[in-house]
Amino acid sequence: MERYRISKKGIFSFGILFVSLILFYLLALYITASLSSEKIKANIEESAQIIEAQNDWSYPVFFNFGNALAINYGTDAVMMNIIYNIDPQEPLKSIMMSKYTGASYFYDCMPNLMTTVNGTAQNEYNYTRYWHGYIAVWRPLFVFFNYTEISLINIFLFYLLAFLLIICTAKKIGYWAAIALGLSFIYINFWCIPLAFQYLDVFYIVLIISLILLTFNIKKESTYLKIIFIAASLTSFFDLLTVPVVTLGIPLIFIIMKHEAYVKKQSFKQVFFFLFRFGLCWSIGYVLTWLMKPVIASVFNPDVITDFVQQIQFRMNGEGIYRENFINEGGTGVNFFKYRIYAMYKIFKTMFFELYTLPTLFLSVLLFVNLLIFRKKNEKLTVFYVYVLVASIPYLWCFVAANHSYMHPMFVYRIQMITVFSLLLAYGNVIDTVKIKHKCFKLYERMNVFKRV
Repeated sequence: MERYRISKKGIFSFGILFVSLILFYLLALYITASLSSEKIKANIEESAQIIEAQNDWSYPVFFNFGNALAINYGTDAVMMNIIYNIDPQEPLKSIMMSKYTGASYFYDCMPNLMTTVNGTAQNEYNYTRYWHGYIAVWRPLFVFFNYTEISLINIFLFYLLAFLLIICTAKKIGYWAAIALGLSFIYINFWCIPLAFQYLDVFYIVLIISLILLTFNIKKESTYLKIIFIAASLTSFFDLLTVPVVTLGIPLIFIIMKHEAYVKKQSFKQVFFFLFRFGLCWSIGYVLTWLMKPVIASVFNPDVITDFVQQIQFRMNGEGIYRENFINEGGTGVNFFKYRIYAMYKIFKTMFFELYTLPTLFLSVLLFVNLLIFRKKNEKLTVFYVYVLVASIPYLWCFVAANHSYMHPMFVYRIQMITVFSLLLAYGNVIDTVKIKHKCFKLYERMNVFKRV
C-alpha cells in the first residue's frame, strides 16, 4: 500500500470532494422534496394504520429477549411524519427545517403520526439537527409503495447484499474471515435490521462500501481515506445517531484484511498512526457534514444554531432525568468518567448478557481452550494488536456520545459488530490453522479405521 502524505494538493482534493457531496445532498433532497405529495401522503396514511395495528408498536419484541431485539417503529413514525409534512411548494425550506406535527409530546412518535394523517395535529416540531437524508430515498418510494411493501424490498436487498459480502469475503480473504463476519451479523440480530427504516441506511453504506473494497484492487492509502471520508459523510447525511461508527469500523477491518502483509511490516507506532489517520478522516467527514446542516438551515431560522449546540452538549453529557436514572441504576454520583463507563457497560450488557449469554460463554470457553492448544509460537503480533485496537472503536464512541448510548442501548449495541468481527480476526491471527487441519485429518483417519473395524 502506498502511504498517504499530507500535501496542499491532497487537502484541496478532499475539500473539492466535500463540497461536491454537500451539493449532491442538497440537489437530491431538493428534487425529491419537489415531488407531488398526493400519492406519498396516501401511502403514508395507509402505512400509519399498518404500524398502529401492531401490538406494542414502539418496541415489538421477538423471542422475549427484551428490548435488545426490539424494532423501533417510533423513529420510523417520525421519519414518515417529516416526509408527510414536506411542502413541494417550498422544497428547500421543508428539507432544511425538517418539520413534523402532532398533538402531544415531542417524543410521542406514533400518536403524533396518527394525528398528522388524521388532520388533527395541533403542534409543530422542527427536527433540524439531522440532515434526514433518508428523504431522498424513502420519499420517492412512498409514491409507489406503503410501509410494508418497502420493508419487503429492503428485506430482499439487505439479505442479498449481506449474502454477497459473506461469499466475497470467503473467496477474497478466507473462510475464517467469512465465519467471523457471519457471527458478527448474528450478534447484531441482522433479521431485525431490514424491518425498520431507522436501522437500514447505515448498514446499506457498510455493505456497499465493503463490497467495493473487496472488489477493487486499491493500492493507495489516499484512495482508502477518501472512501472512508465519503462513508462518514453519507452516514452523517442518512443516519439519526443509530449506529454511525460501523461505517468506520467494518470498512477499516476489510482494508486491514486486504493488507495484512503491509501491516506486519510496520512498527506499532506506525500502525497506531495508520489507524489514527482513518479515524481522523472519518471524524472530519462526519462532523463537517453534520455541521453544514444547521449552518444552511440557519438561513431560514437563526435559532437552529443554538438548538444544535445544546443538542451536542446533551448527547455528550446528558442532564435531568437521564442522570437521575443513572444514579438510580447504581451510580453513586454524577461523574464525567462514571457516566461514560456506565454507558459502555449498558451496550456491552445488552449484547453479551441479555441476548447471547450462553452462546458467548460457550464460544469463549471453546476459543480459549483452542488457543491454549493451537496458539502460534514466536508470531509477530502486530496484526493482532491492530484488530484489538479496532475492536475498541464502539467504546470510544460511547465515551464521546455517552448520553445517547446510555439512553438508546437497544439499538446502539449494534456498533459492537465491529468488536465481534475484529476480535475474531485477531484470534485467527494467533491460531496455528495448519496444526488444526493436521489434527482434524488425523481424527478423520481414526474414524475411518474405526468404521472399517
